[in-house]
Amino acid sequence: MARNRALEDGGPKIPAPTDAGATLLRRNTIAEQIHAVLRRDIICGRLSPRASLAEQELARRFGVSRTPIREAMIKLADEGLVEIFPQYGSFVGPIKLAEVLDSQFARETLECAAVEKAVAHMDAEHADRLKAMLDRQRALQKSGDDEGFFRADEAMHAFIFALAGHPTAWLFVTGAKAQMDRVRYLAMTVLRKQPSVVAQHAQVIDRLCARDRNGAVAAMRTHMRGILKTIEILRGDKHDYFVEAAGDPPALPRPESGALNPPARKRPRKNEATSR
Repeated sequence: MARNRALEDGGPKIPAPTDAGATLLRRNTIAEQIHAVLRRDIICGRLSPRASLAEQELARRFGVSRTPIREAMIKLADEGLVEIFPQYGSFVGPIKLAEVLDSQFARETLECAAVEKAVAHMDAEHADRLKAMLDRQRALQKSGDDEGFFRADEAMHAFIFALAGHPTAWLFVTGAKAQMDRVRYLAMTVLRKQPSVVAQHAQVIDRLCARDRNGAVAAMRTHMRGILKTIEILRGDKHDYFVEAAGDPPALPRPESGALNPPARKRPRKNEATSR
């Protein structure tokens, strides 16, 4: 029960073992599920950059020992989403601008190629599906469902890749844009950019339905570059959320309210903070 309650809000559930004859969950499976929940919480902004992640508090939250927590944290650190300071603690990593810009470049290249190829496969049924996706985005935007809107946004882009005949290429995109997605979530919750995103999507879909290859590519390129302006704004409003590159020295994590934060500790020495 404790494990299931800890992973509420739509996240993966960790079932409790039943009896000696049941197949027990492997420790790494539990760690993977905890990793998935924490990864989602970081990307969607439930855990802000610099927020502390105390192993003891996380173990209580998920109803597990510290071992799977450590395994999950190491994987998050490998992805650049968590920073671990020995003898000091673990913290949500800042958003690395260099990685965001790399992701933007890669995504723009692949998305424009996908939409160009998708034009050749467009038919009335595909047009109806894309328009229905756009209608759903409008409804979610009006209802204020940020996570639902984000998922609907992703579904539309995935459909364009499938329409182009390259559904697996979307998996490469999703695997490389964790830092970029953190900016996108901030844009939704801080800047309320959903209306402009819907308008850009509408332009892409309009050009696809018209089988206008050049127009569709231009509309997608404009859409993909919208995040560059978003970064400029957020760097002013949320400057402490960002660092220029992965190798930059981390700032002292600021205190956060909430159950996941341990008591304040002394600042680590420079050689500790910069060693990984």
